[in-house]
Amino acid sequence: MARSTTTAAPTWAAVVVALIALGGYVVTLAPHLTFWDAGEFITAARTLGIPHPPGTPLYVLLAHVWGLLPLGEYAERINLFSAVCSAAACGLWFLVAQDIVWRMHPDADDASRRVLAIAGGACAALLGAFTFSVWQNATEAEVYASASVGIAAVAWCATQWRSQRETGSGAPQLLLIGYLLALLVADHMMGLLVGPAAIALLLAERRCRPLTSESAARAELARIALLGAAWVMIVAIGLAYGALVIVGLVMLALATAFAWRQGERAMAAAMIAVVLVGVSALLFLLVRGREHPLLDQGNPGNWHNLIAAISRAQYPPRTPFDDPTVMHGAGNPGRTLTLLVYQLGNFAQYFDWQWARSLGDPSRPSIPRLAITLAMATLGIRGAFAHRRRDPASFAMIMTLFLVAGPVLVLYLNFKPGPSIGWNVWARGLDHEVRDRDYFFVASFVAWSIWVGIALADAVRHWAPRLAARHRGWALAVCGVAVIPFAGNFRDASRRLTAESDFPRDFGRALLQSVPPDGILFTYGDNDTFPLWYLQQVEGVRPDVTVICLALTQANWYISQLRDMPHVDATDGMLPAIWQHAARPAVNWPVHPMSDSAIDAFVPYLAIRREELDLPPYGQAIVPVGAAVEPLDLTLFAILRTNAGRRPVAWALSADDALHGLGSGLVQQGMVYVMPIDPVDSANLIGGAAAGTNGIPLDVTTTRTLVDQVWHFGKLETEGDASLDPNIRAVAMTATQAITQVGLALAMRGDTVAAVAELRRAKRISGDSLAVATLVRWGR
Repeated sequence: MARSTTTAAPTWAAVVVALIALGGYVVTLAPHLTFWDAGEFITAARTLGIPHPPGTPLYVLLAHVWGLLPLGEYAERINLFSAVCSAAACGLWFLVAQDIVWRMHPDADDASRRVLAIAGGACAALLGAFTFSVWQNATEAEVYASASVGIAAVAWCATQWRSQRETGSGAPQLLLIGYLLALLVADHMMGLLVGPAAIALLLAERRCRPLTSESAARAELARIALLGAAWVMIVAIGLAYGALVIVGLVMLALATAFAWRQGERAMAAAMIAVVLVGVSALLFLLVRGREHPLLDQGNPGNWHNLIAAISRAQYPPRTPFDDPTVMHGAGNPGRTLTLLVYQLGNFAQYFDWQWARSLGDPSRPSIPRLAITLAMATLGIRGAFAHRRRDPASFAMIMTLFLVAGPVLVLYLNFKPGPSIGWNVWARGLDHEVRDRDYFFVASFVAWSIWVGIALADAVRHWAPRLAARHRGWALAVCGVAVIPFAGNFRDASRRLTAESDFPRDFGRALLQSVPPDGILFTYGDNDTFPLWYLQQVEGVRPDVTVICLALTQANWYISQLRDMPHVDATDGMLPAIWQHAARPAVNWPVHPMSDSAIDAFVPYLAIRREELDLPPYGQAIVPVGAAVEPLDLTLFAILRTNAGRRPVAWALSADDALHGLGSGLVQQGMVYVMPIDPVDSANLIGGAAAGTNGIPLDVTTTRTLVDQVWHFGKLETEGDASLDPNIRAVAMTATQAITQVGLALAMRGDTVAAVAELRRAKRISGDSLAVATLVRWGR
């Protein structure tokens, strides 16, 4: 039997490869928090909180422990945790790939074989490590990096099993695979995609190299059956889907009975035990939920809410057969061929991004990038054919991983078209995903990278049958193709060197500091909410502001949490100078008075008559005839009734859709529309062009003080927004709207010099179109 690993122990090489990857990640690591989910995950890690369903308890626990290390500021520590996980995954993929290359060249002399295995394995691992999507996940606080190291670990355990199956010591590897899969369900369901790939290797190895003993072969099949049934059960638990749980239980019972007959009773009991121990990590949600942490999404402190959180009940349902641009239900027209073509086109677009995304505009084809993509595609296909021919068992694993984590996942997830595709067919923004979802497919891109590494090693073997000393440097140089994604993705993957590196924290700070002391702030989505949670609970910035995410007020548990949320009184130490002399209400009442029974009893309805909430002197909140009245509206009205005139109530500019017709008594201060508890001097107010799209007057004095003395936008102030992702550029436009408005207000008051300075600042930070147009009109 051919040896399964190189004669030179590969551990040192795996460590070197992992350190190379880690070095690349560290120099591009986000120094602070990033947008989207990172602020929520960092907050959860610091406070042992519960992020959005399904709660990712394993990630929270691991990141919390890692965060105890005294390495820079807290956000950077958690970002580094992702980098270390991704680097570890790179090292494990090296072990997998070098094992494959070693097995593929049994006719080579040991020295040549060793060079091929190490060089091909390193090339495959580093190609995968620096694909764009993997690199992006490795430099911010996200769950995909920890899931990726789990996927790599399972693949490595499967290759180890191949080496040990004939000695009778392969069973522990199968138990370890079962445990890792069970554990990954508490991190991210993406980790379970490797299950079918590992099982494919086990079955293919059994078919290609059957054991000579019939009883041993049956016992081996029983062990594989146990692992397969356990995987189905783990998936069922991870989805909390009752019908699939029943299927999993039946399969596990049948596999256990078969194993029992083959004398594998201890294996059956051990497999069930490790699965139960692994999935028990989900119980952290139940235990911690009963403590009611400040970050407590889904409120999984009882069994009903725990199952709802794990099953993602708060999200609108969507099946693989739906048209995702239409709500699930009787009116859904179903998935069309056109939609499927665009979804697969999106996957192809993401594949194109992996190797040299920085070469040209990612939203449209680039000849240099396309040339590199075609080269990588060709190499991957060549590697796949060579792999299938020479090592069909591990080919089954890599092919299954590529398909399951790629095209099959496209079919299952049924995403809307991404924001960079399909606008000619779907013209509404709501018909597109809010951001590109390339990060879901990272395991598929890594699988392809392994084939590229195999192809290069195969090419070297073909061109230089004996890798004598004079050939080895050349062989390693050929495998230097791994440098291509590092160079081709560096600009777009780097988070440390870009203008965005400081912006999420600066934006969140500016938004919080726009709110008067002890105010209520309505936000709407991830990017205007999660940075605020992070700043309040990790850095202690303005904890006196009650942040209410309107998107979450559709969930009953969140409405109840708002009522029970403790209030932190403002002090001079937490306020900028502009607010230190403002009125501070002694808040000793809940944000709303609704009982749980009243919240649970509410049923959405269509308004049959115009509904008005009088809030003198702020105007009327209105629900027009025929409008849908949702839990959001119920909550908003209850909060306004309770707090208008008692606490400052503010809407972020990004949440202006929830103003409900209010406006006459509101003022804009910085990045918020405010119901002030003290009247604002009319001499400070200005309307017209400076008032913005909602016609709410601008408090010029307060806003200018915030803009000039409180807000700072880091590198955006000097480098501009050219490097920003379109989604982040939209946030920057929101941040600079007030700066433009101050500039226009100053111009209306005759201070042209100061106006030009403000408008130029807005232009520099976000390219604000109104600021640009005004400067052009003025010839500035």
